[in-house]
Amino acid sequence: MNKLHEGLQAQRKLVEQLRIESAVQRLPVSECVAEMVKYCERHQENDALMNGFAKQSDNPFREKAKCTLL
Repeated sequence: MNKLHEGLQAQRKLVEQLRIESAVQRLPVSECVAEMVKYCERHQENDALMNGFAKQSDNPFREKAKCTLL
């Protein structure tokens, strides 16, 4: 009886999750991609990946020291 009750509870949770997911508003991929392109174009001048860094010392990912193999 306990396993039956646990299985029933799991199915209720699954149904509730599916109801929540079905209520989510969905947008076409083409619309989302167009918005992403516009965002990237608007913020291009501030993006270090697109333009690099003004000074190499501003780059937090630069190599701190060279590695030498003997």
